[in-house]
Amino acid sequence: MISSLILSAMMAFVIFFFVILMNNFAPAAILYALFLIFLFVKMTFAENKKMGTGVIYRRIFQTVFAVGFCIAFISDLIAERGSMAITEQAMSNSELPFCHIAIPQVLLPLLVTKNIIFPARISGHYACVASMILIWLVCTLTVGRGWCSWICFYGGWEEGFSHVAKKSRIKLLPKNKELREFHFGFFFFIVLASLCELACIYCEWFCPFKLVTEFSPVNSVPSLIAAILFIGLFVGLVIILPILTKKRTQCSSLCPFGAFASLTDRFSIFQMKIDTEKCIGCMKCATTCPFSAIDIKTIQEKKGHPEITCAKCGECVSVCPNKAISYDFRFNKNKSFCDCSHHKNPPKTVVGRTVQQLLHPANLFRFAAFSFAVIMSSSFMIKALNLIAGFFGGSK
Repeated sequence: MISSLILSAMMAFVIFFFVILMNNFAPAAILYALFLIFLFVKMTFAENKKMGTGVIYRRIFQTVFAVGFCIAFISDLIAERGSMAITEQAMSNSELPFCHIAIPQVLLPLLVTKNIIFPARISGHYACVASMILIWLVCTLTVGRGWCSWICFYGGWEEGFSHVAKKSRIKLLPKNKELREFHFGFFFFIVLASLCELACIYCEWFCPFKLVTEFSPVNSVPSLIAAILFIGLFVGLVIILPILTKKRTQCSSLCPFGAFASLTDRFSIFQMKIDTEKCIGCMKCATTCPFSAIDIKTIQEKKGHPEITCAKCGECVSVCPNKAISYDFRFNKNKSFCDCSHHKNPPKTVVGRTVQQLLHPANLFRFAAFSFAVIMSSSFMIKALNLIAGFFGGSK
């Protein structure tokens, strides 16, 4: 209880500084800050009461952020260009917002040509190349692929649609390994194709989120084909399949940043662990995992951890009947940080137990991931709230 209060107070300070103070106490900033504090407090106290029960608040945040981001982003595009279409002037002046999904596509061409193949500003803009790469580096060292399930401003679309239905209509568990193999195969294809063409192939041909952000004008046969692909992939992988499978299908089968983040996740200080002694092999975690990171062999072979595509969303923790899955530090060699019985000298004082809870990897990870999400979302969500208020208030 005390640790939850301390964590909530610390997060309230983070939210106050980055949301309220940085936005000059604007009404929309105060409203959004209250929403964030509510989510974090509910999440923290729920997890303190029963491990895994706070995941619903992560889902709510990511879904709301995805919608708010697109509202704000589209508004910026229309203000700058008059439409969501990419103009020739924006391309020639390298004024396109640099997306995190483009990072793995530009790295090899950058090494070979010493140039950024994406037509974006290097610095001086909220979505410039330098800022997005810095964010990626910090994210890699902290939450790792947790970006996909906690912070990504696109992933919330699939997060929301994957929880529309109560039960999945298509069972993907027997194909989890094949989905991962396809994901990495597609990733290497995109990286090599981007190097050969010196262009971001995924962005030009396969990104489903062009439908809710920016897109190239449809003025030729290739651009028409690309538009059809964007629409089909968004409807199929972001809406229909998540509803039918209750999985993040685009994230776990197509997104090159997701595959890249899986490869670099080993540099993150956090990971998920499976206590093979507690595990009863019920497969609830494998069935629930939205990223296909746990399959039948993961449990049968007692690997002790999810597969490489784990995004640390916590969904497996919430359904495990024996509390066999937990957040842990990557450098921890014990079975689990979470089980106090593994500690030779557990704290006997209130202060000691409080400190232990504050330093618990699950609490530290959620605090880091939510702080990251607060910082990334604040400006977009405040702008989205102002736009929504203006729309319903009739202001121009």
